[in-house]
Amino acid sequence: MISTLEKKIIFRYLKTRKKDGFLNIITLFSFLGISLGVAVLIIVMSVMNGFRAELINKITNFNAHVIVKPYDKKIEQKKIDNVFLKNISSNLILSNNGEGILLNDEITKGILVRGYSENDFQKLNIVNNKYFRGDKKILENNISIGSDLSYDLELKIGDRISIISPSGENTIIGSIPRQKTFKISSIFDSRFAEFNNSVVFINLKDLQGLFDLKKRK
Repeated sequence: MISTLEKKIIFRYLKTRKKDGFLNIITLFSFLGISLGVAVLIIVMSVMNGFRAELINKITNFNAHVIVKPYDKKIEQKKIDNVFLKNISSNLILSNNGEGILLNDEITKGILVRGYSENDFQKLNIVNNKYFRGDKKILENNISIGSDLSYDLELKIGDRISIISPSGENTIIGSIPRQKTFKISSIFDSRFAEFNNSVVFINLKDLQGLFDLKKRK
């Protein structure tokens, strides 16, 4: 709140004598200019802070806050069950990923494939939001795709699509890329078109077999 003394000082310098009327106009324009400048600054900062909060919220709803990856040594399950880790995180989720090609009739598209276990998949924020449709468990031979991808390829729950992995299998005729067909069990919406159009989820066991990967955090 503005005190009485502050009000007197303000009006003392805003008001002028009659013979100094021109100075009064200059003072008013200066006051209005400063007021508009401060108002614009407050509005812009409020909009940018709101946008930043919304952006971070969407990103963290789709991606983990912290990702731990193995390098020369694998991560053991007993280390993940550490009490200190559980104290700093509400959910510790085992995941893995790989880049592949999605096949649907004559359409091919490059995608990022993420693998989760049945129980861990249900912990994801995008699975528990109001836009998620279908089975919240990611069973073997099932796949969850984004809403934008389903629109672009005209796919729905129950349809089947194939994924080709760059990891090949050695045969008598040479190396052949691994391919597996999945049933669409759910459709998610992260509220980010880029994620919805380029990321799919499958069971962790299917991913390890498709990409010939080992478990990592």
